[in-house]
Amino acid sequence: MNFRRTAVSVGVAVASAGVAMPAFAEIEEVVVTATRRAESVQDIAVNISAVGGTQIEQQGFDDLSELASYVPGINVVDQGGRDGNRIVVRGLNAESVANAFGQENGGGTVATYVGEIPLYVDLRLNDLERVEVLLGPQGTLYGAGTMGGAIRYIPKKPDFDGTLFEARVDAYSYSEGDGVSSDIGFTFNVPVSEQFAIRGSVDLLDDKGFIDYPFVVQQPGVSEPDPDFADSAERAANFAPIEDANTEEALSGRLAARWAPTDSIDATFTYYFQQTEHGGRNVSGQRGTVPAGEYEAPFRVAEPNDRDSDLLALEVTADLGFAELTSATGIGSVEEAGQRDQTDLLITLDYSYELFPTFTAFTFEDEETETLNPELRLVSTSDGPFNWIVGAFYHRNEYDALSSEFTPGYGEFVGFRTDL
Repeated sequence: MNFRRTAVSVGVAVASAGVAMPAFAEIEEVVVTATRRAESVQDIAVNISAVGGTQIEQQGFDDLSELASYVPGINVVDQGGRDGNRIVVRGLNAESVANAFGQENGGGTVATYVGEIPLYVDLRLNDLERVEVLLGPQGTLYGAGTMGGAIRYIPKKPDFDGTLFEARVDAYSYSEGDGVSSDIGFTFNVPVSEQFAIRGSVDLLDDKGFIDYPFVVQQPGVSEPDPDFADSAERAANFAPIEDANTEEALSGRLAARWAPTDSIDATFTYYFQQTEHGGRNVSGQRGTVPAGEYEAPFRVAEPNDRDSDLLALEVTADLGFAELTSATGIGSVEEAGQRDQTDLLITLDYSYELFPTFTAFTFEDEETETLNPELRLVSTSDGPFNWIVGAFYHRNEYDALSSEFTPGYGEFVGFRTDL
């Protein structure tokens, strides 16, 4: 699917320190911690790619699908905000990295991490230190769900050295949609003392969409889902079209407090949240008898979907001299509720649904996942010929789901009693 997006961006930053404008572009050295040690990405033997925060801001990356074009060995198929991004690592087709990604079993083939904590979310790329992409099996250091690799979102920590306020404004439009979409946000950093600092960010995305739903029936079970599509009067009598249905509204942010009472102890407590509302899917083209064209979805019902992700994380590091001790604990939750069209799928199952002339069906789904992930890790810091890592972790994943299928009017059509 091809579409054009025209964007205008404005950025404002105010800091307590002076800003010097370089006469030429500088190459950003990216230090990563994928091997549980801080090393330059150029010095690591494992297959890892990293995109630094400076490049993320300069290129205007908003999510993983845009960033992946700079990472060799990985391809991300942008399926829209509702269905999430599908990851393909070295030809291995992994699950979508929407909230359904890994809900049932705590991980698919590519795990996503926010800092040190696994959380299955397609995170907005705001106020990040870097994004690390590890290709190939990573079970030794990252556990289950990493057969294809791991993706780590590393946020910027609160800074003790200066006050910062940064605003972001991004406006754009689609050639196939109406209205102007926007992505606005701000970041602040406040050092309360030499040992305590607070950092936070909030971003609001309002995407106006570009996919129409012209075949949504006015009343499921009553309106004709397959009228004479060439007759404008019949279409008007049965359909209630929705223009630019694949809208997305996303409110995301985090609030972090960092405390370093001594040179050897550093603790950060962070709350992350991301709340999204989707109006429809990024799907177009004919399906069955429905003559949907380009940028038109063939569905008979609207497909709204809401998804909320939250994470409380506490990360503490202590320099013991011979090794670094890290304690990382995260409590996360992902909730999703929405509906999707089932009309054409059920008709093909030969359950006699096709005999009901005004048959329309949809499924409502309500899912919730709660996770608990404490980890304790000791990493050697000596310069000797041998390095070692020892640790332990615990993972608890509780998943509840309800899926309800509705076929309005069908019970009465086949003679089922509805008054019992």
